[in-house]
Amino acid sequence: MEEDLLAILDEMEQLLNDAGHVPLTGRLMVDEEAIYGLLDRLREALPETLRQAQRVMRERDRIISQAREEAEAIVREAQVYGEKLVRESAITQRAQEEANRIVEEARTVSREVRLGAREYADDLLAKVERNLQRSLEIVAQARADLAPPPEAQAEEAAASDARAAARSAGAGRADTGRAEPARGETSPR
Repeated sequence: MEEDLLAILDEMEQLLNDAGHVPLTGRLMVDEEAIYGLLDRLREALPETLRQAQRVMRERDRIISQAREEAEAIVREAQVYGEKLVRESAITQRAQEEANRIVEEARTVSREVRLGAREYADDLLAKVERNLQRSLEIVAQARADLAPPPEAQAEEAAASDARAAARSAGAGRADTGRAEPARGETSPR
């Protein structure tokens, strides 16, 4: 699913690269339906990426558990082997030393397996984290590119205020029964 997530991000980047520029604004003009469609696909892909990260965590736990069980089995076998050497051998000390060496070797192998499993899981989670971070950065940039420039927002607010004032003035004239001339106009006689 990671490739799907990256493919969506690549499509979004291509859409932005192909978008026309609005003259004198430094803004892009993008197909709104296309960008929202990509954002919807991205939202659908992100939960799968998160589920994948959870699977990695479960796999890491399974590997660590399996390594622990194998290490314990090796330790048990080493202890059994050591006890057998003690019973069968006249050299009790040598048997004990060999058993201790095997037990220590088993513990070392167990530690190495656990560390390796943790490093593997950490590497996978770091990769998922980088992909998610890149996705969030692209989404934030896409949202910023869709926002109108501040000048357009100010012009729209001024025009909206003017329309509201005109409606309000028109309502006041309707109450008196005669139309008041608008600012800059003379009343008809």
